[in-house]
Amino acid sequence: MKKSLFAFLFLAFWSLALEAQDEIQPNVTSARVSVTVDPSAIVGPVKPMNAVNNGPAYDSELQKKDFKILKIPYSRTHDASLGECYGERVVDISDIFRDFDKDPDSPASYDFRETDLYIKTLIDSGCEPFYRLGQSIENQPAAKYNIYPPKDYKKWARICEHIIRHYNEGWADGFHYNIRYWEIWNEADLDQSSGRWKTDPRTWGGTIEEFHKLYAVAAKHLKKCFPKLKIGGPSYCRIQGVKTYFPQFFAYMKDNAVPIDFISWHKYGAEPSVYLMEADLIRGWMKEYGYEKAELILNEWNYRRFKSGNGSSNERYNRENRGTIKGAAFALATMSALQDAPVDMMMYYDFRPTGSYCGFYDTQIDKHLPLYYAFYAWSKLGDKECACKVEGGAGDVYAVASVRDGRPVVLITRYDGDNNACNLAEVSVSVAGGSIGKAYYHLTDEEHIYTEIPLFPSEDGTVHLSLTNNAIALLEL
Repeated sequence: MKKSLFAFLFLAFWSLALEAQDEIQPNVTSARVSVTVDPSAIVGPVKPMNAVNNGPAYDSELQKKDFKILKIPYSRTHDASLGECYGERVVDISDIFRDFDKDPDSPASYDFRETDLYIKTLIDSGCEPFYRLGQSIENQPAAKYNIYPPKDYKKWARICEHIIRHYNEGWADGFHYNIRYWEIWNEADLDQSSGRWKTDPRTWGGTIEEFHKLYAVAAKHLKKCFPKLKIGGPSYCRIQGVKTYFPQFFAYMKDNAVPIDFISWHKYGAEPSVYLMEADLIRGWMKEYGYEKAELILNEWNYRRFKSGNGSSNERYNRENRGTIKGAAFALATMSALQDAPVDMMMYYDFRPTGSYCGFYDTQIDKHLPLYYAFYAWSKLGDKECACKVEGGAGDVYAVASVRDGRPVVLITRYDGDNNACNLAEVSVSVAGGSIGKAYYHLTDEEHIYTEIPLFPSEDGTVHLSLTNNAIALLEL
């Protein structure tokens, strides 16, 4: 009797265990996806989604060459003074105009030397600087120095004016670079909802109302001085989950008739859908407050997955993934998703090879990591996006198509943030109104690094390829 009961309980236990095991088994069922490209239907330009923060080190020929190869269109200068890439007194207002009590109209009050070298490095590397006017983040807890509201907002704006004149009009032995984008400050909202700005601020040691006043004074002054340049901001980073200050920002700017050429925001996450949601939210506010014609720019973003429940992130896990094929597939999936969203530009954070947010290099051996090949694949798209329809699958296949030299180019990315998604996606690609002849694609995944693979069309003129989770395929048809 005891043996029978034991056997019954044993079998019941294993039955439940197997059921539980079935519930957590990875998905191994193939997903079927069809991608249809219509090269005759041009829907718009391929956007500069491959812009970055910062750029090559001035003494690295490899990085400068790579910048040109990747065709990086813009480089945002935020946090350039952190680390050892560009110098210790570079870009920040406090590094260029070191004594706030000096005369803002005198060239002798400014020290442009290190920033000149940095900006020239970006220009020589083939991109346009996207200049952040303000200060780098101050994470050190012992003391804060330059992130507090300036003593005189109008004077601060005049200092910014002379920096622009130095780089665009030759003032103070300067240059004529025609830098178009000028951003006012960085993440003033970071510590507002928590109250941390009072005791341990990182980006803005004042109230949000004080920042809105500074922004308004600076934006009005700079737009009056340079009506053809693009003046914008505020590069807020708190959109969901905590109190957002975007509506308050827009209301203040509208009430004070402040011109805005572009709106910038930051997001670190692990799912393209979250980026799409935030873009729609911000666009809604822009329309509500009368700024719908301004550009919307995501100018800090990267892979970051948060632990469930406590709101904190696992930085070691995030750092590891940024340098893997998973981080590369995430990046390209997000770029592809936002290509068809109301977003005008994306700027990956960060290109500085010494930083933990850089997914381009293994700096120990100057080796390119998978993200490099993701950006390289994007650079192969043509200038004009054409219609591209994706059907089937589990919503984890992203595609962008363009026309280059009269031929369609299709960039397909398979990304699912769930580590259990190890099934294959069987992808068929067809061209509307025609058939595909001899073709090939370049594959980057766990086993391939931009490997050329031939494609053999079927009788109906379509081609077929299989993609594992976290895979990138560039088809030139």
